[in-house]
Amino acid sequence: MPVRYGIVCDRCRMLHLISGGRKAHHIRYDRKRREFTANCIPPCPNTIYFQRTMLMPYVVPDEAVQRGYADVDDCRPIARSE
Repeated sequence: MPVRYGIVCDRCRMLHLISGGRKAHHIRYDRKRREFTANCIPPCPNTIYFQRTMLMPYVVPDEAVQRGYADVDDCRPIARSE
């Protein structure tokens, strides 16, 4: 299972994976706010505001990489070394 960086929606617990490809089309950089925004997956109406330092590494299923998101319960966070 691959490792990807992502951010979790506090409302629905969906993990949004960050990638350089088109799979992350729901993630944008907001120059005015100087942070990234991620529109959650419908039916969740939440918008997540975050900076790169807030991203966490997760071990995710291969299918999640293809979709660009996963249920956080299907993933395993990797502890950061301080």
